[in-house]
This record gives sequence, C-alpha cells and structure tokens, in this order.
Amino acid sequence: MKNITIFFFIGLVCSLLAACSASNSVSYTPQRKMSAEQLRKDVQVMELTLRRNHPSLNWYSSDTVINASFQRAYALLKDSMNEIEFKNLISETLFPIRCGHTSVRFSRRYYQYQTGRRTKSFPLGLKIVNDSTLVVTANINRRDSAIKTGTQILAVDKFTARAIIDTLLPMVSIDGNSKNFSYQNLSNSFPTFFNNRMGIKNQYQIVYIDSNGNVKNKLTQVYNPASDSFRRRSFTGNPLPPQQQELSSRQRRLQSIRSFSIDSTNTYAVLRLNSFGPALKKHFLKKSFRQLRKKKIEHLIIDVRNNGGGLIKTSLYLTKQIQRRSFVFADSIYSKQRKIKSEAIVTKKLIYNLGLIFLSRKVNDSMYAFRFFRNKIYQPRKKEYTGNVYVLTGGYSFSATTLFAASVKGLDHVTIVGEETGGGYYGNNGVFIPEMILPNSKLRVRLPLYRIVNNKAYPKNGSGVLPDVEVKASAESIRENRDPKMEKALELILQQKANN
Repeated sequence: MKNITIFFFIGLVCSLLAACSASNSVSYTPQRKMSAEQLRKDVQVMELTLRRNHPSLNWYSSDTVINASFQRAYALLKDSMNEIEFKNLISETLFPIRCGHTSVRFSRRYYQYQTGRRTKSFPLGLKIVNDSTLVVTANINRRDSAIKTGTQILAVDKFTARAIIDTLLPMVSIDGNSKNFSYQNLSNSFPTFFNNRMGIKNQYQIVYIDSNGNVKNKLTQVYNPASDSFRRRSFTGNPLPPQQQELSSRQRRLQSIRSFSIDSTNTYAVLRLNSFGPALKKHFLKKSFRQLRKKKIEHLIIDVRNNGGGLIKTSLYLTKQIQRRSFVFADSIYSKQRKIKSEAIVTKKLIYNLGLIFLSRKVNDSMYAFRFFRNKIYQPRKKEYTGNVYVLTGGYSFSATTLFAASVKGLDHVTIVGEETGGGYYGNNGVFIPEMILPNSKLRVRLPLYRIVNNKAYPKNGSGVLPDVEVKASAESIRENRDPKMEKALELILQQKANN
C-alpha cells in the first residue's frame, strides 16, 4: 500500500510538471515580448561567458570593436523585444567576432511552435551573386509568370539589392572576412532570413530586369500557404528520379550525404561529400579509392561545395588519400580554459569539461594545447591516389572541410575549382562546440572552445581558401539550371587529356 501511495504521488507530480510544461508551450509565441531588463541580463551572461572562454575573441577584431558591439546591444535594449527581434540583435552583436562557429540559434520552444505551421512569407528565393546581385532561384507564387528563375532583382520596396545584402549579412557569423559563408546560408533560406529581418508584408514592390533587359516594376503578393493550398493541383508522378526509386529511405539519406560514381567511359569519377559527420564512414572512402585504383581512373572530382564540416579525423583521412608526401594537418590547437566558466546553462558541460581536462596539456596560464592533430606529421596512404584531383568548393565549404581544402591546396596534382571557402584559410575555432542557453530568452549561442591554426605559414588576412580556378554562378546559369563549377572541372579534364 505504501509503495502504491508513493507511485501515485510521483505520478501526480509528473502530471503536474507535464501540465505546466504544456501550459508554457501553449502560451509561447515568437511574438511574445520579453522585458529589456531580462534581455540585458542575457547579453551580460553571453558577454561574460565569451570573454572567459572564447579562444579567439580578438583574432580579427580589436577589443575596442568588440566592446563597441556589446555597448551597441545594451544601448538598443531600451524597450521589450520578442524572440525574433532579440535573435537579430544577438546575431549583429556576435558578427564582429568574425568566428563562424560563434553563432546563435532560436530557442527549442521556437522550433516546437513552428513545427507543422505554415505561415505567410516573402515569395522569392534569391541567390546572392558577386556580393551585390540578387538572382531569383524560385518564385513560390506559382501564378506569377513575370518573375521567373534567373531574373535579376534590383530592389524590393525602397531597399536596393546591395542594401538588402548588407542588412542580412550579419545574420550569419563568418570566419574572418570570408563573406561567402553568410552569402551561401542566406541564399539557401532567403525567404526565412528576409521574413525575420525585414518583416512580412502583404505586398512587395519588386524592381527587376525582364528577359529583354528592361527594368520593370511589379507589385507582388505575399506567399500565403492557405490560399496556395486551395489552388494547388494534385501531384501526379513520382518525385524521385528513376535511379533512386528502388532505394530504401536509409539508402537515400546516405546518398544525400555522400555518393561516388564513375562515368561510362572510365575517364573520371565524382566523389560528392556533403558532410564529414558520423554518417560518412572511412569504409566508404576506402572502397571508393580502391575502385579508382582498380579501374585506373586518372581524374577525380571531389565535390565539397555543400559540406559544412564535421569530424576532423574524417577530413584528415580524406587528405591522406590525396597527399603524396608527409604533411602537417594543424600547427596548433589550444583552448583558453581547462574548465567552462559560465552562468548560463551549457549543453553537455560535464562531458566537455572532462574533454578539456584529459585531452589538453597546459602550456601556460592562458593556453592549453589539444593533444591530437597538433604539430603532428602525417604520412599519405601507402596506396595513395596517383591521378589528378579537382576539388569543387563554395561558400558553404566550412570547418573541417576547409581544413581539407587548405591541406591539399598548392599540390601539383590538385586544382581547386569554384569559390572561396566559407571557412578561414589560416584557421578557425571549433573541436568542442557546446551551446550556452541564455537564461531568459533561451536563445542558444554556440561556444567554440579551441582555436585551430591550420598552418602558421598561411596568410592571416581573414580569407577563406581561394580557388585556383574561380567559377561563380550567374543569372544565366541559374536560369538555365546549369552547374558551371562542374562544367569547368570537366573542361579541365578534357584539356588535360588533350595535352597528354
């Protein structure tokens, strides 16, 4: 009887807690305001945590610039804000640190609230081209036949394309001066960033260039999923290409992460790697390179344009397949502390603290060196690939992907094709990247704990890894749904064959 009473009491408490949690979830909306005092406390906690733990707070910006950024945030917190407004402010405050891994995400309750909801939106998907140009990649309002894919947008309402790009740029943190990472992220989810930063209106005045080269003005409607669903025609046909229709969901998921194919003439192979995460197994890479050697494929295209990074050890393993002589993968990796110091809740704090303690060696009172990768000389695989390699890069090539690109750049048999990587050429911050949860807004701010210097001989000018052959998208290539980077790689392969 006593046990039954105890279980009943525990069940009652759990039910009450669940009810409170559900009540909080129901009462939450992204538009709910938080007081200036609450938000000021969040900024204070974030600033103190970054100053205590971040290994590279002044790597690319002086302390004067960093101080000014925080003081600007405090000055703007004179009134209440909702979560979207506050996240915009935090993004702008973090941007001068110039660390792509020091970024902010919405609270978990924000994403829970948005799950399953379809809300009004800016109707145009836009890609940022050449720093100042916006090109349409999709028009969600399907009945709008004037503004098509490939159309150049000159202005939206009173904002020029350049002004829109400059306004949205700080919404995504970048490494050093490599704006490409922000540009690519903005282009991938343009309506979302535009909605959150510029607000949602019922109509937008669009200035664009039509197919005849004339400047036109058009009043376009906000995308309303409710009315769009009413007009939607039923879909007929299988959305998957024939080669994927027989694959299981797991196989399709893996193929979206990595794929390997050899062309029908055995001239070249394409290795697409969209992540260096746990799903990319060494076995897959080893098998792919074994096929290259077996079939004597002389040209390999490695596509890492959509690879935002992942595990350093996997990036290193790929580098070993390409390198032909001994190499250093990272000059130095060190942290500022051996224990995370923060008033905020830090995710997996115990695990990261144990890692800091057991995987770091004290250099001095403000430097703890990571035991792995640092100043270690690696050897290439005994059966390394002996053909020519073409690495396709873009703004989304980041973190561990940049480590790979930096390590193979300049090799005689490697040509990097595409755009500057989003990750820093000289180095970046990472290895351990917990999140601090700000106490009142519950925004999640990423906190990298180690500084990584790829090679101290590389220029420390804030750039990403620059391509050997630069190729960018254009309004024409977007309109024609062409892949100019892949086209250039194939052109280089044909030239190489002709020369031989």
